[in-house]
Amino acid sequence: MKLECLLLLSWLWAAAGDDDVLPAKVRIRRASVVADNSKATAAQLHSIIDLPGCKDLQNYCTHLKSTDNLAMLECALSFSSSQLEALPDDCQHALWLQQRQLQLNSWVEHIFLPSYCADEQTKLLTCLNSVDLWSCLEDKRQQLPQSSGCQQQLRRAYTSLGQDYASIGDFYAACGGQVEQLKCGRMNVEHLPSMLSQLGTAQCLVAHASQSTMDINCKVAINAIEQQRGMLELFRVCTGDLTALCPQERAGSASSYKCLVRHKNDPALSSQCAAQITLRDQQMGKDYRVSHGLAKACKDDIKLHHCRRGVSEDKQVRLAQILLCLESVSKNGTKLAPECIVELDDHRRMLMTDFQLSPELLSDCADDIPKFCPDEHKSQLVNGLSSSGGEIIHCLMYHVRARRPQRRVTAQCQRGLETLIKASDAGEDWRVDPVLRRACKKVVDVACKDVEGGEARVMSCLIEHIGTTAMRPECEQALLIIEYFVARDFKLDPQLYKHCRDDAVKYCRAKHQWDDIEDVQMDPERGPMILPCLHRMAYSEDEHHTLRKDCFREVKRVMRQRAISVDLIPEVEDYCLSDLSQFCGELTEKGSEMECLQNRLEKLQPECRAVVTKYTEEEAANIEMNPVIMATCSEAMQKHCSEILNAGKDGGNMMDCLISHKNDADLNKGCRAAIEHFQIISLKSYHFTTKFKEACRPHVLRFCGASATKNEVVACLSEVMRNDTIRAQRHQIPKECRQQVKSQLYQQRESISLDPKLANVCKNELKQFCSDQNGPGQVNKNALECLIQKTPRLGKNCHHAIFMIKRSELGDSGTDYTLVNTCKEMIYKFCPNTESMQLLNCLKTYKDDPTFDQRCHLVVVNRMIEQNTDFRFNPTLQSACGKNIDRYCSNIVIQSQPNEELNGKVIKCLKEKFRQSKLDDKCAQEMIKILQEQALNYKLNPVLQHFCKSEIQELCKKYMDADEHGQVEECLKAAFLRKQLINRECQLEVATLIAEAKADIHVDPILEMACTVDLLRYCGNVASGNARKLDCLRRLLRESPKSLEPDCRDKLQKRIEMFRNADDTLALPLEDMGQLVQQVVASPARKFFLVILMSATGLVFLTGIFLGRATKRAMGLKNK
Repeated sequence: MKLECLLLLSWLWAAAGDDDVLPAKVRIRRASVVADNSKATAAQLHSIIDLPGCKDLQNYCTHLKSTDNLAMLECALSFSSSQLEALPDDCQHALWLQQRQLQLNSWVEHIFLPSYCADEQTKLLTCLNSVDLWSCLEDKRQQLPQSSGCQQQLRRAYTSLGQDYASIGDFYAACGGQVEQLKCGRMNVEHLPSMLSQLGTAQCLVAHASQSTMDINCKVAINAIEQQRGMLELFRVCTGDLTALCPQERAGSASSYKCLVRHKNDPALSSQCAAQITLRDQQMGKDYRVSHGLAKACKDDIKLHHCRRGVSEDKQVRLAQILLCLESVSKNGTKLAPECIVELDDHRRMLMTDFQLSPELLSDCADDIPKFCPDEHKSQLVNGLSSSGGEIIHCLMYHVRARRPQRRVTAQCQRGLETLIKASDAGEDWRVDPVLRRACKKVVDVACKDVEGGEARVMSCLIEHIGTTAMRPECEQALLIIEYFVARDFKLDPQLYKHCRDDAVKYCRAKHQWDDIEDVQMDPERGPMILPCLHRMAYSEDEHHTLRKDCFREVKRVMRQRAISVDLIPEVEDYCLSDLSQFCGELTEKGSEMECLQNRLEKLQPECRAVVTKYTEEEAANIEMNPVIMATCSEAMQKHCSEILNAGKDGGNMMDCLISHKNDADLNKGCRAAIEHFQIISLKSYHFTTKFKEACRPHVLRFCGASATKNEVVACLSEVMRNDTIRAQRHQIPKECRQQVKSQLYQQRESISLDPKLANVCKNELKQFCSDQNGPGQVNKNALECLIQKTPRLGKNCHHAIFMIKRSELGDSGTDYTLVNTCKEMIYKFCPNTESMQLLNCLKTYKDDPTFDQRCHLVVVNRMIEQNTDFRFNPTLQSACGKNIDRYCSNIVIQSQPNEELNGKVIKCLKEKFRQSKLDDKCAQEMIKILQEQALNYKLNPVLQHFCKSEIQELCKKYMDADEHGQVEECLKAAFLRKQLINRECQLEVATLIAEAKADIHVDPILEMACTVDLLRYCGNVASGNARKLDCLRRLLRESPKSLEPDCRDKLQKRIEMFRNADDTLALPLEDMGQLVQQVVASPARKFFLVILMSATGLVFLTGIFLGRATKRAMGLKNK
C-alpha cells in the first residue's frame, strides 16, 4: 500500500497543488486563515493525552520524552493503519485539530514560538507575513544551529504538517468550521497523499452534515477529494496493466492515465481495470473536474469565459458543456492556452471512443443501443467494455440515417448524438473519431498525404475522393456518417464557419456565438437552414446582398461535396425518407439517390416532390451540385468551358456549354451520358433549365398555363412565335425567350430520348422501321430522321406527332438538329450572318455550288421535298400567299385532316391561279421560286410523283436517282410531246407544268438557261411576269430566228409545240356533264357562259310563250 501511495504521490500532488478543483475564493493566504479563525484557535487545546479516548496514546507513545500535543501528533502520525483505525473518533478529532493548528498563524505566533523559540522569536516572526508560512520557517530553521532546541521543534512541527500541507490548508479553510462543529476530524488511516489525507474527515461530513446547510466551498473541496479517491483506486487496480501496456509512462502521471484509456479496449487489459476506467469515464461525463488534466490545463480559460454558465461551484458541470464552451471560444477567434488545446483534443477523442462519457447517450439511447447494436451491447455486458473503439457510437449514428422509420433511433437519441458530434467537433479532425481514423488511415496516406492538417482540410480531401479508386468502402461509410451530422449544422464545418460566420449572421439569422446556450439545432425540423440561405445569397443579383469572396468559395465547395449523397442534403432527405426507402433503397453510388428521386419525380410524395424540384432547379443553375457531371466532365469543362469555370458564378451557363459540346469527339462516354441524363430530367419541368426559366417564365404563365412538362411549354411558345411570324406581326415573346425556345427545340431534335412523348407515341414504328438507328452512346440518335423519311407508312398518332415536328423544324431551320450539324461547315462558309430561321433558304441558294458538301446537299434537298408536301411547312410561302390561299384554296384547307400533310394540294391550287395570273405579286414571286425548284427536281412535286409514278419509272428511270437538273421533268415533257403518256392524270399534270412555263419563263429553268444570252441581249428591258419575256423571245423567233442562239432557238421551238399540245390536252372534249360543270366553273369567262346560258334559257321561254298562244288560238278556231 505504501509503495502504491509513493507511486501516486507526485501525480496527486500536482493535481491538488494547483488548486484547480477549488474556487478562487477558497485559495487564501495564511494570514486570512488567522483572521477568520483567531477566536476559535487562539488558545492552547486541552492536553490530548489526557482525553479519555486517547488512552492508547499512553501505551504507544511511551518512547517520547514529551507528552505535549505536538509530540502526541508526531507519535500518531507514525502509527500503522490498524493502529490509527483503532483510535476512537474523539481522539482522532483532537489529533486532527492539532494538525490543523499547525497551519494557523495565531497558533504559531502565540503558542508555538513563545513556547519553543523564545530566543529566536524575533527573527521568525517575519515569516508571519509571507505567502507560505512554513516554507519560510523551514528556510529559517536551516539557518539555526543543529543544537538549537528551536531548530528541533521546528523540524518536528514541519514533519507533522506533512508534505501536502499546502493543498490541505484549503480544505481546512473551507470545511474547518463544520468539522469542529460536527467533530468530524479524522486521521489519515490509509496514509493517503495530498488532499486524500482528509478522506475520512470528508466522509464524516457527508454522513453527518446537512447538504442544504453545508458551505458551498466545503462541498467543492469534498468533491475534489472524492475525485482523487476514484483516481487512486483506478491506479491501484490498474498497477499491473500500466506496467504491461504503458511501461514508458510514470505511474500516477496524467499521461499514464491517458495511456490506459487508449488501451481500454485492448484484450490484454484486465476486466477490473477496464471497469474502473469505464466508471471514471461515466463520472467524467457528468463532471469535467474528474478529468484533472483538463481542469488544470483549462482552469483559467474556463473561468475567463464563464464556461460554467452560472452553475455554482458545488454543482457538477458536464464535460460536453465545458468542451462546447471552449470550442466556441476557439471558433470565435480567441486563442486558448496551448496546454488547454492539447487537453481539448484528447478529450474530444475520448468522447468519440466511449459513449459512456456522454450522459445524454446513456439516458437518451438506453433503449436504442440493445435494439440496434446488439453485438456491441453484448460485448459491453460480457466483457465490461463500452465497445471496441467507438463502434456503438457509429452504430447509433448509422441508424440515424436509416430510411425506414422502424430502423431509425429515437428523436431524443438523435439529439444526444448531435450534441456529441458538436462537443467532440468530429467534423474538424478526422483523427478524433477512432472508427473513421482506422477506416481512412490508408486513404489519407495515399490521397491526402500532402494536405495540411487542421480546420477539416483532411476531411474535405476525403470527401473529394469519394467515388475515386483511392477511396475504400469502409472509409466512405464512416466518413458519410460523420458528414451526415456536419451537414445539419454549418458551424461544424470549420472552414465554412470561419469564412461565412459574419455573412450567416447578417443574412441568415445565425447566432453570433459558435455555441449558444439558447441556440437550436440548425436543421429543417427545428430551425432555419443556414447553408441553403448562404447558397441563395451566393447567387443573389442584388449587389447589396452578396457574400464575401472567401465565403462564396466555401459555399460552393460545401454544396459540391454535399451533392454526393442525399444524406448530406437535409432539406431533401428529411422530407423524402419514405420515397427513398420505396424507390431508391438499393442505390449506393455517388449521386445515384438524387438521380433516382429526379427520375421518379411524378411518383414522389408532395412534400418530397417540392423539395426535389427546388433542389433540381438549383442543381441546373450550379453545376457543382451535380456530382456525376463533376466527376465525369471535369476535363470537358476545363477544355471547352474554362471561361465559365473561371468566372465563379454559373447561372446555368456551364450546363448549356456542356450540352453544346456533348457530341464532340473528345468527350468521354460517361460525361455524354451524364449530360443527356440531366437533359432528360429537365424535360419534367421548364424550371429545371435555368436560362429558359429566367427568360420565359412570365410568358409561360401568360400563354402556356395549362402546359405541364418542358416540352409542352416549348411547343406552346413555339406555336405563338410561329403564328406571329406568319402573320408578320410584332413578336409577343421577346428575343431572349425566343432564343431559349429555339435552343430547347434544337436539343429535342438531337435524340428521340429527349422527346419522351414522341418516343411513346411512335414506339411501334420505331421497332418496325428504325430499330437499327442507334447512335454511339445514345438511344435512337437518328430515329427522328428515320421516322420523317417513313412518314407515309406511320400510324395515325405517330404521323400527327411527326407532322408537328416537321412543321416546327421547317418553320425555323435553327431548330433542325440534323440540318445544323450536318451543314455546320457549309453554314459557316455560305451563311455566316444568316438568321437561324433562314438557314434553309440560304443553303437552298448555294446547294448547287461545286464546293457544297454532298451530305449537307442531301439534307437540304430532303427538307425541300418535305416543304413541298404542305404549304404549312413553308413559312415564307404562308406569309407571301396567306391571302391568296384564303381566297382561292380555303376549301382544300377546310376539308383536310388536322396534322396531316395536304400532299401539295394547296400548292397545286396556287399554281393554277399563277397560270391564270391571279396571284398577288408577292405570292407570284414566291410561286416562281417553288416552280423553279420543282422543275429542277421532280421529287419536290408530290402531285407529279403521285400521278406519273409509273411513267417516271418506265420512261425516265435513268434520271431518277441523280436528278436535280430537271432531266425527269424534261423527259416527261418529251414523252408528252411524243404522245407516250397514257395515264390521263399524268397527261394533265405534265400539260399543266408546260402551261405554267408559258406564264413565266423563270418557271422553266432549262429554257431560261438556254436563252440567258438572248434574254439579256434582246429582252433586258422587258419586265418579268405575265409571259412578257417569253413573248419577247417568241417574237424574235418569228421575226428573226437566226438572231437567237441555236440552243435557245431549238428549245424555244419545242416549247412552243409543247404549249400547243398542252393547250389541246387541257381543252379536250368533256367526257361527262361533271367535267363540263367543272370546266365552266374553273373558266375565267364563266360570267360570259352564264350570260349566254341565261339568254338561251330566256329565248326558249319566250318562244314557248309565243308558240303556246298561237297553238291555243288555232285550237280555238278549229273548235268553232
